[in-house]
Amino acid sequence: MAEAEARDLIANIRREIEEAADAMLAAAEKGLRDIEAVRGGDAQALDGLERMLCAILEACAFQDLAGQRLAKLDSMIGAVALGAVDGDPLLEGPQARGQGLDQAAADALFESGTS
Repeated sequence: MAEAEARDLIANIRREIEEAADAMLAAAEKGLRDIEAVRGGDAQALDGLERMLCAILEACAFQDLAGQRLAKLDSMIGAVALGAVDGDPLLEGPQARGQGLDQAAADALFESGTS
């Protein structure tokens, strides 16, 4: 494991957590405004509130990606301790935007039975 790669993983995790937290905070604030609008008689504000709750749920997806990246980092640290060599693209976990396997390449690996 290269130190730079480990630091990149940590930076990606931090970025994803920050983006998710920002999205959840913005949605919650908008949702609170919509609640006030509903109380004021604006029935259409319920649609906005529903959208904001869905946005919060979507933002919570960061937990899965962050968990996968942390598992990769843990595996990399363990590999260094054991002197293992990288190389299996299926064990590389989620990649930064624009890096790693695309869906077609991942599907091809599974279809071929190789990893």
